Formats: sequence, C-alpha cells, structure tokens
Amino acid sequence: MLTSRRSFFAMCGAIVLPGVSLGELIRTPWQGEGPFYPDRIPEDTDNDLVKNGHSTIEAGGKILNLMGSLVNRDSKPIKGMTAEIWQTDMNGVYLHTGSFGSKMRDDQFQGFGRSITDRNGHFFFRTIIPVEYPGRTPHIHLKLWNERENVLTTQLYIQGHSLNKEDFLFKRMTLAEQKINSMKLLPAQTNDSTEYVTSVRLVVFS
Repeated sequence: MLTSRRSFFAMCGAIVLPGVSLGELIRTPWQGEGPFYPDRIPEDTDNDLVKNGHSTIEAGGKILNLMGSLVNRDSKPIKGMTAEIWQTDMNGVYLHTGSFGSKMRDDQFQGFGRSITDRNGHFFFRTIIPVEYPGRTPHIHLKLWNERENVLTTQLYIQGHSLNKEDFLFKRMTLAEQKINSMKLLPAQTNDSTEYVTSVRLVVFS
C-alpha cells in the first residue's frame, strides 16, 4: 500500500498529465451519469474504496491509485470541489439495487467515494482498476460539484483497452477527448504487493 498522498504524488510526477499541449487547454468532455449512480449512498464515503467501513479485508481486484488535478480555463487550480467516483466491483456489479448480477457483489468494495480538491486542485482515490461488463468497456464515473452547481460529470477509461473502440460512449468523443479521458496505468511496487497509479487532468470552463 502506498503510505501517503505525498509519496503517491511524487510517484505520479513522472506521469505526463493529458489534456495539455503547449499552453492550449482542452475542456474535459461531459458524459452521462448513467443509470447506476448509487441509489443509496453508503455510510462510508471516503476516498479509499478498497476497504469498506471498518473492515480490514480489502476488496478483490487490482488496486489503482488515482490522482486528479482540476484546473480552470486559465490553468489555475480549483480548490474546495467535491470529487465523486463510482464504478463496478471486480465482478462488474455496481453499488445499485438495479445492477446486473447483484448477488455476486463484492461487499468489501465500497463502490463509491468522495475527495475534496486541495489548494493545488488535487484529489486522490484508492480504488481498483475498472473491469468491463456486458455492453461497456472498463470505466470509472466521475462527478465534480460544489454547493452551487455540478461542475463536471464524465467517465474515465483505460488507455489502449481493446474494448474502447466498441464502446458507444467512448466512440462519441473526438480523438483528442478520448486521449484526455483515458488513464495510463503504471505499476508501482509497494512493500507487499504491486499496485497501479494513474493521473488525470480535468479542465472546466465554468
């Protein structure tokens, strides 16, 4: 396990943040929330989705440390925003009563979490690498909001995944949008296992 946010940010320093080309910022595309936003928000909504509540047992799946950076059209960080993510567990099941295969749900996976952007616009989640389910390529849903408005709703994909080219929502984006909404996964050796890290840059024009 990566022991601190600082150590994770240092590790991510080698990752090139997508969406920026020589001073030009590309607005992060909006994508639909989808039908599986949790219909019951769990008691535990922290940013570690791998451990649910007070359980010491970790969820199944490959662990992914996800760092996001939120900036405005002038490339200035936006602090104090609530970032939410939700996704399926390793069995392709959402934290939603209408999800496919709900009886196979991994109860150790939190399925939903929140993180607040800091003064540098950073937020962080510890989750699992998303998996495919019938009709969709692997993806993570992400929403950013404050007390006044929903600033962004989008979906993050795995860079180069073979199912991306068949996914109806992925194909709706331009090539540039596909690039900035794709996560490059890099292995990171920890004390007791191999986890993965990725970093995404989100640009909003509001």
